[in-house]
Amino acid sequence: MKSLISATLSAVLALGFLAADSVILADVKAQSPVKLTMVGAWKPKVSPAADMGIKFKDFVNEISGGKVVIDFKGASDVVPTFDQPAALVKGVFDVWYGAPNYWAGIVRGGYFPEMSPYDIPDKGPGSDLFKFVNKLHEAHGVQYLGHMTGGPNEGNHFLYTQKKITRIEDLKGMKVRVPPLTRFFVAGMGAEPVTLPPGDVYLALERGTVEGFTWPVFDGFTNFGWQEVSKFMVVHPLYRDGISILVNQAKWKALPDDAKKVMYEAAAKTQAWSRGWVAQQQAEQIKKMKAAGMQMIEFSPAEAKRWTDTSRSALWAHFKSVMTPENYAEARKLLGEK
Repeated sequence: MKSLISATLSAVLALGFLAADSVILADVKAQSPVKLTMVGAWKPKVSPAADMGIKFKDFVNEISGGKVVIDFKGASDVVPTFDQPAALVKGVFDVWYGAPNYWAGIVRGGYFPEMSPYDIPDKGPGSDLFKFVNKLHEAHGVQYLGHMTGGPNEGNHFLYTQKKITRIEDLKGMKVRVPPLTRFFVAGMGAEPVTLPPGDVYLALERGTVEGFTWPVFDGFTNFGWQEVSKFMVVHPLYRDGISILVNQAKWKALPDDAKKVMYEAAAKTQAWSRGWVAQQQAEQIKKMKAAGMQMIEFSPAEAKRWTDTSRSALWAHFKSVMTPENYAEARKLLGEK
């Protein structure tokens, strides 16, 4: 009888130790860092916009105390820039930064906050606007974490020309290098949109192949040396620029709640930090441009209003053609448009 009791106690104790070991192993596993890979549209240190993506990564690592670690793998040297959105959806990497409008072919109209009048384009995590933008992206396999840029008049695309213009009609017939975002505005002005990679703009201006181009001035304008071959800058801003941060949806769903909380907090912190960063970069770029002899074009108040109204109408017309009527109406409402 004693041997039976002894054997039973031994078995119970053994089970207890096994259970304790399981708890310890579970705790260790729970404490293991969440590791995510990141790819960006442009290289940091070359592009101030890319530096915002890297700042987000650093904030995540810092806020989590090393419990969530984002490993930056590279930019177009890892995955070609315009192939990156599809690669993120497929899970080739976990986190992405780049221009919101690079998703135009996947998330139709999802970059409408580039016309936002608010200090933070999507009003930050938790807002109705943020939730709606995420809803549009979520339907296509990615989680949206935010749009990082400067204030409403900083970090925008601007137009640069080789001749002085005083009104919209002066653009008619002009060949203007554009990214996808400003194509509709330029075409609507009667100018000819030209697609060129940034590295080819200098030579195109020098040879007269193009007579103007659009670019967010804060994003390293003088790094390309364009101030040497550009003559004028229209100081009235076009659309908001900056970056969006997106996460592969399957990876996002697999993250523990505390890791998601860290990511949202880092996104909000990056949005706040980016405003000062973009303002500083824009001021420095314009100072260098003026020093190189570039002149600033400022329209009359009436013409400046036409410029803004025309540019906004052109992009809204595009959104109307690619969004569902319901999403289009909701997007306008959330941006305060009538």
